[in-house]
Amino acid sequence: MNDLTLLTQENMLPIAGPNVNVPAVKKVTENLPALTEQAKAFGSSNSQSMLTNMTLTMMNGHSPMRMLRQVLAETESRRKNLVSAQVKHAEAIERLEKLESIVNPTNIEIAKLREAKIQLEDMETAVNGSFIDIAVLVDAYENIKEKHGIGEWDASMFEAEEKRHHIRRGFEHLYRSMVQSGVSSEGPTEYLMQYGVHPQQATLEVMGYIKHTEQRIIKGERLKGSDCEDFLDKMADRYLDCADDVSERIFGKTETTNTDYMRLLEAAE
Repeated sequence: MNDLTLLTQENMLPIAGPNVNVPAVKKVTENLPALTEQAKAFGSSNSQSMLTNMTLTMMNGHSPMRMLRQVLAETESRRKNLVSAQVKHAEAIERLEKLESIVNPTNIEIAKLREAKIQLEDMETAVNGSFIDIAVLVDAYENIKEKHGIGEWDASMFEAEEKRHHIRRGFEHLYRSMVQSGVSSEGPTEYLMQYGVHPQQATLEVMGYIKHTEQRIIKGERLKGSDCEDFLDKMADRYLDCADDVSERIFGKTETTNTDYMRLLEAAE
């Protein structure tokens, strides 16, 4: 029965129809098994580099607390997929066993058996990819905590970092806008004003950095992205008090988060 599931010229030529391209079918049936086996090494939809350097920073910048939260979200998504995959995997095995138990299978049953085996292999490849993704995310989680000296953390620690993150992110958007078009667009201006940063002050800061950077590049200095990240860190620290100022102006208090609505470390214990 197992031999009947192989993709050979004999069982593939009929389904290609009267205008079959025999050399093409021969090339595929001879080489597809090796390519299929190689594809199992890439069960994940993303590379490890994309998962760590892009997925975790796409909407979070370089905020360690935001990246930690993103790790949790990405991990939870894959955990749910694994839970659902358990049921689908069990159903796939049951379907395959029923087809394999047929003594004299018809052509339709043979085709269904071939389909069931391939579907099961694909499912297991995807599951392995999810395990790899989660392992990579765990590594990233541990590395971020170690790099930034973060131990156990909770919602209150995350909220404490939010004002700085958004001010930094606002300057990041402003910098991108000015590098691309030479002027600030409406988005970064509104973003910064929401956190109390004066837009003209911010624009002059970014303009000064751009001019200084251009001079360094002209002189032959080779800069890395970390130079820009360092500038954004300085802006976040320099203008962090603006967030408290705008909160005081709107709400009459500098701190608007309420720990009563959070699951804190003490409560978790």
